[in-house]
Amino acid sequence: MKLTARDIDGFVAQPGKSAGALIYGLDGGMVRQRVTALSASYLGKNADPMAMVELTAEQVKEDPALLADELAAFSLMAPKRVILLRDAEDSIVDAVRDALAGRAASNSLIAYAVDSMAGSKLRAFAESAADFAALPCYKDEGAGLETVIRDALKGYGLRAEPEVIRFLSAQLSGDRQIILNELEKLSLYIGDEAEQVTMDDAHAAIAENNDRGFDDLAHAVAAGNIVGLCRLSDRLLDEGNVGLLLVRAVMRHIRTLQQIANRPAGQSIDAALETMRPPVFFKVKPLLKSHAARWDAQACAQALAKLQILELDSKRYHEQSHARLAHGLMDVAGLGSNSARNAA
Repeated sequence: MKLTARDIDGFVAQPGKSAGALIYGLDGGMVRQRVTALSASYLGKNADPMAMVELTAEQVKEDPALLADELAAFSLMAPKRVILLRDAEDSIVDAVRDALAGRAASNSLIAYAVDSMAGSKLRAFAESAADFAALPCYKDEGAGLETVIRDALKGYGLRAEPEVIRFLSAQLSGDRQIILNELEKLSLYIGDEAEQVTMDDAHAAIAENNDRGFDDLAHAVAAGNIVGLCRLSDRLLDEGNVGLLLVRAVMRHIRTLQQIANRPAGQSIDAALETMRPPVFFKVKPLLKSHAARWDAQACAQALAKLQILELDSKRYHEQSHARLAHGLMDVAGLGSNSARNAA
């Protein structure tokens, strides 16, 4: 069962009598969040911990009957059961198909993986199945990210003006769980007395306390700092971040520089920075100004073209080597250097 983006939240909240779902994508936080939410929807509130069993793809590969046995089993302790299948992959697609065919109606299967599953047989099976859904987890961005932020703040009894929401959206990106953790910090910073999130609150709780690793990488690329970008990309990948997130962080910064480069004729960089929305934090302005001086519109366009190729490469080979990604980012960094030399 292939679900559209607008159908996913509704399915997670009310899966009905479906057999289960394959939850996948490179946003690990969103994958885990939806696994938890869908499990709760199947089992109901205050479910017995014994109602949930977790297997790994490796266990199923070694013993394909294990999954079938769990999905066919009845429990005297729990009226409903959920079988979680971690690190789902193509090698177990036959085991999944056979196990679902013999499952007890009271049991559900949630297979999940932090993987794009491009061209995956397991994903194709889930999309074509009548009662087993495929739930992709794509990175929150644009209007979707603003909705996530607005809804999370509402859950804490908070609201924010559109300009503050846009600022938070620009600051927060990547893994959904990290985004939600940062918004929880913001709610704790504000406390119980206030109901409105101000721009000062957002700057204090998010901009200054946020892990700046991705921004530092983007700044190193824009500055042509080869040693720095290699060190930062290695560190971020070693921490478990996928290359796609690194590439998109750099793309976001280059798009900002492109916006400045395309300012009206005769307008200074300082004036362009003042008119940008969301507003540029005053501590970032000197750095952004120095980067803008190195990047003209042509260099930005060339960099974005290279980054789009690198983005596709990262989706296709999300476990690409550190060196492969670093070389791609070095090529991008060199474009800014060339632009600066040509201007001189």
